[in-house]
Amino acid sequence: MTGTWIALLTIAAAIWAWMDVLKAREQATRHGRLLCREAGVQMLDQSVSLHRLRIARRDGLPTFVRRYGFEVSLDGSDRHRGHLDMAGHRLEAWSLPLRAGLPAMEPAREPLRLVRANED
Repeated sequence: MTGTWIALLTIAAAIWAWMDVLKAREQATRHGRLLCREAGVQMLDQSVSLHRLRIARRDGLPTFVRRYGFEVSLDGSDRHRGHLDMAGHRLEAWSLPLRAGLPAMEPAREPLRLVRANED
């Protein structure tokens, strides 16, 4: 009886891990397309591949940090490598080749908001 429960839990954990990997890859592909569009380069093959997987501490908790690689073209006749790092399901860093004459892209950051206590 206990062996059956352990087997079922192991299968459920494996399915959950597989679904998490697929979701992270899907989000990395989406982020890669968006970054390429903003940089004015063409993403080749329309896919990403996992290059590195490590565990790092983010917000005090252990988190998988995945590096996905992909290829881009500046003018349609060349290939350059790019990559993006995702901590969990959040885009953390990226690297793309620059076109001549274009400024470097800055990461999009949410504006800071000042929060004050109610003064009644």
